[in-house]
Amino acid sequence: MRSRLGAATAAVAAACVAALLTPAGAQAAPQGAHHEQHGKKKPKAAHTVRLTQGADGKSDAPSLSADGRYAVFTSWASNLVPGDTNGAPDVFVRDLRTGRTQRVSTDAAGGQAGLGATAGAISASGRYAVFVSAQPDLIPGEVHDKPSVYWRDLRTGELKYVGNDLGYYMTWALHASVSADGRYVAFAVSETVPRPGARVAVRDMRTGQLTQQSFNLHRSHTPLLSDDGSVLVYSSFSYWPYNNPASDVVVADPVTGTSRSLHTRPDGTRAQGRASQAGISGNGRYASFTSTAADLGPEDTNGTGSNVFVRDLRTDALRIVEAPDPALSTADGALNGNGRYLLFRAFTAGSSDPGTWYLRDLRNGRTRVAIADTAGTPVQATTGNRPLDARGRTVAFASAADDVAPGPHSAGADAYVRRAR
Repeated sequence: MRSRLGAATAAVAAACVAALLTPAGAQAAPQGAHHEQHGKKKPKAAHTVRLTQGADGKSDAPSLSADGRYAVFTSWASNLVPGDTNGAPDVFVRDLRTGRTQRVSTDAAGGQAGLGATAGAISASGRYAVFVSAQPDLIPGEVHDKPSVYWRDLRTGELKYVGNDLGYYMTWALHASVSADGRYVAFAVSETVPRPGARVAVRDMRTGQLTQQSFNLHRSHTPLLSDDGSVLVYSSFSYWPYNNPASDVVVADPVTGTSRSLHTRPDGTRAQGRASQAGISGNGRYASFTSTAADLGPEDTNGTGSNVFVRDLRTDALRIVEAPDPALSTADGALNGNGRYLLFRAFTAGSSDPGTWYLRDLRNGRTRVAIADTAGTPVQATTGNRPLDARGRTVAFASAADDVAPGPHSAGADAYVRRAR
């Protein structure tokens, strides 16, 4: 695996095609029917599918495979699959072509985890998933009595333990990300005593090698890998000010552990303000983050409000992403496979405004509402760590709003996939 720190190369395969959004119970799409439209054909109209139709509990954090066929999400519902009696949240995968929902967070034999699981993520290929569970006996002969990260091959059902102990009292797994081929898993682990710190590491599932990112009185969290696993990004903040930035976003080499800050001015010095929400495009060339800094270089017109920024890791060029109304703040940025499309939320800083989710074409600046109800009205929503498919055509989200898709909504929030363009 080649390093891409500071010199990313586009390596993600572009052969994935967008899947048809098929409601539960519908027949699978015929062969060839799911291919993208090309030439001058009009794009398909916005269409939303509820992943959790009839669920008796809330669902959240949906993410997509690169081709948009598979969506992973967490749900507290007990009626999405037969035999769900643990009374706990579980991680599920929905096949949008066939409408089949599968519980991912089971033990090695397929039995349910009594303590359930959260923080599901799916690989770009759609074959591998990771999740966090405190169930101690998911794998025969192994006991992991604290929240741990697990890796599953969705084709074969194979289950592997990834990790939960990074030393320094860090034994409480938080969340994870997996490369397209399932080989690399990045995860964060928190300490519970004496301070609430956290550290990021990457496990090579083929060799077992564990590479930890540096830790210096920081709480590092929400790691994300590029599709081929060669670029790692994560966010961190300091809980003690010993010559540390209050917060940072980091890009790193998962194999060597070398890293650098993304939150820097053109001269390489650290920017002011707070940084968070590190993201990466599937091909590993572009990284996104949210910052309140006003000294990063591009013109910033919303004062002390936050903005999403996108950095080209090959050229180090940085661009600001402002809302259609530049006075608003932007946050929650997520890039598609080649970094051309960015999903983000625009809102009024310091208010209860939930904001509007937009999808922007970073090449031509075209911006459209990405998450809305059947009437086209923007709705409040949350997303998982990979809410866009590789082509930036579909977005996965969770919302408790009414009338997001046909049919009655579930108790609490539902998970959805919407064709955004």
